[in-house]
Amino acid sequence: MNTYAIPALRDKRARIAGRVILLKKQIIKHKHELASLDATITLFDPSYKVGSIKAIKPNRRSKLFKMGALGRLIVDALRRAEGTPLETTQVVEAVTSAIGQGKASDAVLRATVRSNLAYLVRRGSVVKIGKSIGTKWRLA
Repeated sequence: MNTYAIPALRDKRARIAGRVILLKKQIIKHKHELASLDATITLFDPSYKVGSIKAIKPNRRSKLFKMGALGRLIVDALRRAEGTPLETTQVVEAVTSAIGQGKASDAVLRATVRSNLAYLVRRGSVVKIGKSIGTKWRLA
């Protein structure tokens, strides 16, 4: 019998079981909240079909950066390019070097950087040049 593996696995299992119990309690709480909201909606409009309301997927915030930090890093990388448009890969490389990460984090950051670039385009800070694979970015 392994004297180190069993206690570690038992501890891991206990932590996961505790998380499951907590999530079940949260589900019960949210179901009660939904029932209350459904009843309230029905009070205002008895013919309203509450089941027709589509669920909205909650946003999952990346914990890699503090609020606004990634946007500042992206704008800084584009500013250092001095007007030369950068590809998404180049922006990701600039961000990873700025935070001191290696190439291993590129895959993790790529989607986050792309979504933040799209946000910066909507805000008017960044201009998107091209579509699909050849997309480049520059400051507005």
